[in-house]
Amino acid sequence: MKFKYLGIEISSYGDVEAEVREQATKAARIAGCLNDTIWRNKHIGIEAKARIYKATVRPIMTYTAETRPETTKTRRLLETTEMKVLRRITGKTLLNRERSENVRNMCKVESINDWVLNRKQEWNDHINRMDDRRIVRIARDKYPLGRRSVGRPRKRWNDNLNVP
Repeated sequence: MKFKYLGIEISSYGDVEAEVREQATKAARIAGCLNDTIWRNKHIGIEAKARIYKATVRPIMTYTAETRPETTKTRRLLETTEMKVLRRITGKTLLNRERSENVRNMCKVESINDWVLNRKQEWNDHINRMDDRRIVRIARDKYPLGRRSVGRPRKRWNDNLNVP
């Protein structure tokens, strides 16, 4: 049981990693199209290239990120895709042995996982301001009836939020 809605695959078993992998692939494909025209252009500054990255590539990678649970694998997928693009922007390769944090500082871009977490916290604050009868608030605050399946529980949306 799965179907595509607005470019996102919705499934009954909630395979988040496959969804993030598909979005990272789309973002890498778009970044590859910009490689010759933007990233390698010597007449465009790094700041302008970083703004183009923030406007075109990052939204593709983080579409619906504030509403899905994060796992270690999804965080790593987003970070590696981001660093591939940022290294293209700065002209650095892995052989240059430049730290990811230094590359991010050159581009003046915060980590994509930190950015997603901020978006998630903003979404949580937005839900807190909603009326108690709204379906989004009910879905976030209530627990389903019945028994859990055997094994390790799946990651939940609010597991990495700093909610009191």
